[in-house]
Amino acid sequence: MTTFTEAVARRAGVSAEKAARVLEHHHVRESGLLPRPHRLALTQLEFSGTKAGKVTGDFHFTWPLGEGLWCLAADNLKGKSSVLEVIWWCLRGENTRLRKGVRRWISHVRLDGLIDEDPFSVEFRQTDGVLAGRLETGAATPAVEFTSEAEFKSVMGAFMMNRLNLEILRGWRDDVKGEEDGKATLTDWPLFSHALISRNRNSEVLLGETAENGAVVSLLQMFIGLPWTSTRRDAETALKTLRQQHRGERRRATQDTQARAESLQELKDQLAQAEADLAQDQAAPALEDQATTLEQAAAHIASSAQHHAQAVQAHTSAQLRFTEIHQALIEDHKQLRDLRENTAAKRYFGALSPTCCPRCATPVSDLAHARAGQGEHHCSVCGTRPPQDAPEDTTAIDQLAKNVDALRDADRQARSAVRESEAACVRAEAELETARGQLAAARAALPDTSVLRRQLDVERLRGALNERAATHDRAVVPDVTDTEEVILKAAHKEADMRAQKEGGPIMKRVSAEIHALAVRLGYIALQDVKLQSNGVMKLRQDDGDIFFKDAVDGEQLRLRMATLLALLRVGQKHGGRHPGLLLIDSAGAQEMIPTDLAETLQQLQAICDETDGLQIIAATANRDLAREVVPADHAKIAEKGDYMW
Repeated sequence: MTTFTEAVARRAGVSAEKAARVLEHHHVRESGLLPRPHRLALTQLEFSGTKAGKVTGDFHFTWPLGEGLWCLAADNLKGKSSVLEVIWWCLRGENTRLRKGVRRWISHVRLDGLIDEDPFSVEFRQTDGVLAGRLETGAATPAVEFTSEAEFKSVMGAFMMNRLNLEILRGWRDDVKGEEDGKATLTDWPLFSHALISRNRNSEVLLGETAENGAVVSLLQMFIGLPWTSTRRDAETALKTLRQQHRGERRRATQDTQARAESLQELKDQLAQAEADLAQDQAAPALEDQATTLEQAAAHIASSAQHHAQAVQAHTSAQLRFTEIHQALIEDHKQLRDLRENTAAKRYFGALSPTCCPRCATPVSDLAHARAGQGEHHCSVCGTRPPQDAPEDTTAIDQLAKNVDALRDADRQARSAVRESEAACVRAEAELETARGQLAAARAALPDTSVLRRQLDVERLRGALNERAATHDRAVVPDVTDTEEVILKAAHKEADMRAQKEGGPIMKRVSAEIHALAVRLGYIALQDVKLQSNGVMKLRQDDGDIFFKDAVDGEQLRLRMATLLALLRVGQKHGGRHPGLLLIDSAGAQEMIPTDLAETLQQLQAICDETDGLQIIAATANRDLAREVVPADHAKIAEKGDYMW
């Protein structure tokens, strides 16, 4: 049992065995003793392709490398930064910082190097934007091929983490700033690789490209190997993960409690309705009486339907009789009128003695038949002998008049019978509708289920309500402050205490070294530097205290360079994990004057001379200083206006 585990057990008040099981379960690793660092050095860089655009033509760049300080010198935008980015591309397996145009120009890349004394080489080609290549790690090990950028990144990540013996660091990322919930993160080669390069850029981040997910802390850990830092991060991440799980359990328990309460109220409402239905069924008339009422209503509706049918039939018969009598009355009345009119006309026209033709107005005396028949009594119009006068017979008229009078009486009686039968139909239909309503009411009054079924439903709901109420009473929001959380909290405190105790002196030496180097690099107003283990840098200067992010661009650049130099110096003495390869881009940019740049290059050269296996490749636009400080065989210099490749 380790002293760390025993200390955690004492803090948590549990047995050492219990503490060991919890720490192992949550992957809290002890990191008091760090493994020795492995050295990474480049021996050869080669790449080729064809330029396109304003500058065209084939190119082929090759550069043999070794330990110590190496320098690329050329005018700005002449390709020196691209060389560093190609190196980083090979080591990392990806590089989004390399300009797309330059990337398209390159068709073949090969980088050779050593990890400790073991050789490796990365070689790949690009054809129509498709990347493919291989990683070779010695004759005894088969090469690993990759056929896409994703495979390239995966292959290099696994190789570097394994061969440099780097342990994955755990961290925590909040989902929303200020909120407790988040998720655990892992720091592996894509982030560690930022320790190999320092770019000239405007950024508030001291090391690397981002401050998220503890990136700066991870890079500090890689440079100087602060003891117990990874243990503290493991314990903190495990503790936050466990607490988030507990918060989730509380939220789910609260939601379950609310759901149970709603379900309980729903059961209460159903029981109240079932009890009301049962009470209504028990207060209703007996089922036998309701059946008798239903039978009576059915008999009534049958009788009413029969009466209605008879009334309709009687009305139809009366309507037919009335129609027949009325039609006969009309016919006889017409015949009587015609007979009377004919008799009157005959009497009237027979009494006439016209003197002229009623058609042409010719005088009767001029008519031929009138002259021929003189002396005899003829019709003055037609000349024929008139018939013998006979007495007028009115018997037919009188008989027909009697028939018409009788038909009128019969018509009045038939009309009255139609009205009476129509009224009878209306009464019969109303009686039928009443009977139908009584039948519907009798049916509606029947219970939809038996009283026994109602009682069974009530008892079933009462039982379900009692069971649900008991479950609801037993359910409480859990108190999830358990032993695991206590142990992880104790582990975090113990690791933090040890990290501060053992890492504090190292961070003081780093801070003092940064201060001295920054002043030598031209930051004259700087009075003191305090770099904390969480990556925050506090500065004291003539006009007050500020943080690194508040410094101006030139001051930030000097501080970055001073920090890199200090980390390399102190890290070499205190077991830093940095692999010994550093790429520095545009060391003299922004506000650094030539004397500051000369100091920077001299310090880099001194560190390389003092440290075995250290390799630094710097890029600058100052060719004269590069020639002055860096040996000629370690410098690749493009003359004014020329391209590096």
